[in-house]
Formats: sequence, structure tokens, C-alpha cells
Amino acid sequence: MNIRNLKLCAFIIVLVSFFSCGSNQTKEAESNEVTDQTNEETTATEAKEEIIEAKVQETDELIIYEKSFLGLSSGMEIADYTGTLEKGLLQTGEGDFDIFNVKDKDGNIVAYFDPFEGKVGTITITSELAKTEDGIKIGDTFGTLLAKYPDLKVYGSEIEGYTQAIVNEGLGYRLDEQHYNYELKTSEIKKDAKIIEITIK
Repeated sequence: MNIRNLKLCAFIIVLVSFFSCGSNQTKEAESNEVTDQTNEETTATEAKEEIIEAKVQETDELIIYEKSFLGLSSGMEIADYTGTLEKGLLQTGEGDFDIFNVKDKDGNIVAYFDPFEGKVGTITITSELAKTEDGIKIGDTFGTLLAKYPDLKVYGSEIEGYTQAIVNEGLGYRLDEQHYNYELKTSEIKKDAKIIEITIK
């Protein structure tokens, strides 16, 4: 074999090697792109699942229904409640009253109720994290509440000036204003008065 043929063979081998390496690099790059894309999709899916799960937990835990909160409803037997309760004392201008504090899964007090003959009385929600099905929560204004429920009724209290807006027979919203007349007009309440408690009767 002469030198010319040797050079030709060497050139062909170099060409074949070059194309073979290029092909492998392309396949490897494509494989890496697919892997990266799959990882990104998996991460995005996991993040969405975590957000959804967090929202579901929050909603299930601290949603205020018209007749119940955390599985507790007025009139039910206290002994039938499966959540966490602790005895407490409520001190008001009308006197001292025995109550049961209601705790969430983390042990935080989120509500309380007054017992009556072994049954649950009015439930008072105190947690700012709790929301009604319509999204009303402690800290919202009377104006916000009135915009949602223009037909609500407002009442004062002759002894403590305890002022409450009643949306229906079940839910009441205590406001941070004091009015000593029982019957009130909505125009007598400031729009920026804040909700400080939500009650279930």
C-alpha cells in the first residue's frame, strides 16, 4: 500500500470518528434536554400539588359554615365532639362564665363556646385565619360585610355596648364599636368598623 492510499484511509477513519462523536453528542444533548424538561415538569407538578394540598387543609380546617366550625355545631352533645377542647373562663361586664376553648390541630385556640346542659351553646370564632364560605374573616370591615349582605340587621347591647351584625339566623359578626341601643340602623355603624368575632348560634 502506497503513501497516498494510507493518507486516504486515515482521512476516512478521521471522518467516520468525527461523525460518530457528533452523533453521540447530539443524542446526549437531546437526552439531557428531555431529562431537564421532565424534571422541570415534575417539580412544577409537585409545587402545584403542595399549593393545592395547603389550600385544601386550610379550607377544611378553618372554614366557618353557617351551622358549624371544625365539626362543632350548636346544640350537639359536647361528649360527641372528637376535636380538642379545654375548659376556660370568660370574664365580661355581665359576669364570669365557664366556657370550652376549641383548639385546631396545632393546639392553637381558634374559638370557644358556652356549654348548656352538656350541649354546645353559641360558638364564637376568634382566629383571624378562619373564613366563612363567602370569604368574610375577622379584621374585615363592616363596609365589606354590608356590601355582601345589604339586608343584614345590627343590634347593640344595653350593658356592654356589644354590637353585632346578623346576616341570617346562624351567623353573627361582632364589631369593634359600642352601641347601647338594642335596635340599630346600619347607617349608625361606621363603614370602617372592624369585625372582631364571628358567632354561630
